[in-house]
Amino acid sequence: PGATKVAVGDQPKDIGKQIRNMIMSYASKPNCLILAVTAANTDLANSDAIEIAKEVDPQGKRTLGVLTKLDLMDRGTDARGIFTGEDTNLPNLALGYVGVVNRSQADINERKGIASAREGEMQYFSMHPSYSDIQDKLGTAYLVKKCSQMLLKHIQSVLPQLSSDLNKVIAQKEKEMADMGEIANPKRSRADITQAILKFSDRFCRSIDGKLDPDGPSLTRELTGGARIEGIFHDVFAPAIGDIDILEQLGADEVQTLIRNVSGLGGSLFIPNSAFVALVTQNIQRLEDPSLQCVQLAYSEVLNIVSMISHNMPQVDKYPALKSTIVEAANQILRENYEPCNKLTSVMVAMERNRVNMAHPDFIGHRDNFGEFTQQVEEEAAQGPPPPPAKTLQRTIVKEGHANKKGGNAIVLWQKRYLIMKKDGTLNYYRHMGDPEPAGVIYVPGCIVERADAMVGKRCSFQIYHPAGNIGKTFFFQLQNEQEANDWVQCLKEECAKEPEVEDDDPNADNNLLPGIAAPAADEDFDQIPATRQRGLTDRIHAAIHENLGMREKVECEILFRLLHSYFEIVKKNIADQVPKAISLKLINKVKEELCARLLMEIDSEDKVKQLSAVSDEVKLKFEKTKGTLQLLHESQAILRDLSFSTV
Repeated sequence: PGATKVAVGDQPKDIGKQIRNMIMSYASKPNCLILAVTAANTDLANSDAIEIAKEVDPQGKRTLGVLTKLDLMDRGTDARGIFTGEDTNLPNLALGYVGVVNRSQADINERKGIASAREGEMQYFSMHPSYSDIQDKLGTAYLVKKCSQMLLKHIQSVLPQLSSDLNKVIAQKEKEMADMGEIANPKRSRADITQAILKFSDRFCRSIDGKLDPDGPSLTRELTGGARIEGIFHDVFAPAIGDIDILEQLGADEVQTLIRNVSGLGGSLFIPNSAFVALVTQNIQRLEDPSLQCVQLAYSEVLNIVSMISHNMPQVDKYPALKSTIVEAANQILRENYEPCNKLTSVMVAMERNRVNMAHPDFIGHRDNFGEFTQQVEEEAAQGPPPPPAKTLQRTIVKEGHANKKGGNAIVLWQKRYLIMKKDGTLNYYRHMGDPEPAGVIYVPGCIVERADAMVGKRCSFQIYHPAGNIGKTFFFQLQNEQEANDWVQCLKEECAKEPEVEDDDPNADNNLLPGIAAPAADEDFDQIPATRQRGLTDRIHAAIHENLGMREKVECEILFRLLHSYFEIVKKNIADQVPKAISLKLINKVKEELCARLLMEIDSEDKVKQLSAVSDEVKLKFEKTKGTLQLLHESQAILRDLSFSTV
C-alpha cells in the first residue's frame, strides 16, 4: 500500500515517521537488495521509493526499479524508454527497471486467479506495440526470476563472511539453549559429556580420513568429510591454477621490447637471463589470489563438516550447549591458524618468485637439454612460418572478436578469450585467436542474454545462460566498450531466437553441445602441426614470431616463449601440490589434533559440566522460541553449504 504519511483512524500521529524508520532500518544495510516500486502513471521524479533508494544507494548498484499500472498510463504514452535505457532523464539504476501489470480491483472482486492474471499480463505486453519486442524482459514471472538471480549472486559474493557470521549466531543461540536446559531433563553427568566429546572427535578424524561410519549419513548420495575438501583441491583449485596462462597476453613485440630494455646500451649477444626472470616472476604472483581463495574454501568446509557431524550425532545433538561449544572450539582453532596458513601460502608463492631454478631437471632450459632445444628452434625458424590452420568457412561465422570471460568455477578468474558466433547456433570461445580448437562451446538457441554490469561489478558486460539450467551454466563476458557490448548482446539475442543453420560440412553438425563443453574441431589436421606446437605454443604466437622479424628476433622470441611456458608449468604444478599440503598441515590437522583436548578442558569443573548439561525449567517458553529460531538458522546454514558448491 505504500509508505503512509498521514495518520487515519486510530493510527498514531507519527505513523509516517515510524514506517520510514522501519524501511530505512532494512534499506540502509549494504547487503539489502532494494525493490523500488512506483506506479507508471505517475512522475518518477516524485517517487517516494526512488527517493529512499537513492538516499541509501546513491549509485543505484543494489536497487531494481519496478513499474506497475502500465495499463493505466495516459493514452499515447508508454514506458518503453525506461526499460530500454533510451530515456536518460531518469534516476540511473544499475539493475534497471522491470514493468508489471497487476490485477485491478475489479479483477479481485471477480475473484480472478493469479494464473489468469499472469496470462492477461503477458497478453497485454505481447499485443502492445511498444512492449511486444521486449516482453521477455517484462512481467511478474521475469521479475521473480530476476530477483532470484540477484539474490543468489549476491549471497554467493558474501558467502564466506555470511557463513562465518551465521556460525557465530548459531553458536550464540545454542549457548542460550544450553543456559535454558532441555525440557526432557535426561540424566547428565561428566561421563556422558566426556563420552560424547571423545566419540565426536573420533568421528571427525574418521570423516576426514575417509573411514566409513555405519551410523553416519548415506555415503552414496553426496561427498562428505575429507572427500569434499579433496574436491576443493582437485576439482576447483587445480583447474583454476591450470587455467592461468603465462603466454595469454604476451606478444612478440612486447618480448622484443623487454629483451632490448634489459640488454641496455650496446645490446647483447644472447637472450639475457633477466628478461626471462622478469616475465616469470611477474606471472608467478598471479598464482597467489587463487591459492588464498582455496584456503578460505577449505576453512568454510571444515566448519561445515564439524557442524554436520554434531547435527547427526544424537549423543551431541541432545546437548545444545555442548554442540555449540564444539562448533565454537573448531571455529576458534581455525581462526587461530587461518592467518598462519595464509602466510605460509603466500610464502610458498614468494619462494617460487624469489628463486627461479633454471637447473630444474624438467625445465627445457636445463643445460642437459638446452643445446638440442635451441638447435631445433633455429631449424624451425629457418623453415619459415608454420602452415595456417584449416580454414573456417566465413559463411558459417556470424560475429567474432575478443572478450574477457568468466564462469563455471568456484574460484572465478577473468580470462581473455576470442569469441566466434557460428550459424550452427554455437558460441565458441578460444584461448587465442587462430587456435585450432575452442576452449569451450556454448549452445545458444534457447538461451537468455542480458547486460550484467551490476552483477559482475564491471562495465560493458553481459551474461548468457539457459533458463532451464542451473547457476553453474551461466557465463559472463566483458567487452572493451559499450558499443561492442551492445552489438554482442543484440547479435546473441537474435541467434537465441533462431533455429541453428547446419552446414553440410560443419564439423559440429551432429554434436549435442551443452554450455561450457568444448567440441573438438574435426577439420583440424593434427598431423600437419609440429610436435612442439602440440605441446602448448599457439598459432597466434607462431604467427607473431614470423611476422616482420629477422632471423635472430625469430629465434629469440621462440626460445623465450618456450622457456616461459616450460618453467611456468613447473611452478603451477608445485603450487597446485604444495598449497593443499599447507592447508592440511595448518588447518585440517590442527583441528584433528587439538579439538578433543580443547573440549575436554571445558569440563574441568563441576560448574562447567552443569552448564553444558543442565537448563532451568522456568524458561520453557523462551526455549521453544529459541529452538524455532535455531531451526531456521540451521536451514539457512544448509542452504549456504549447498550454495558454496554452486557456481556463478
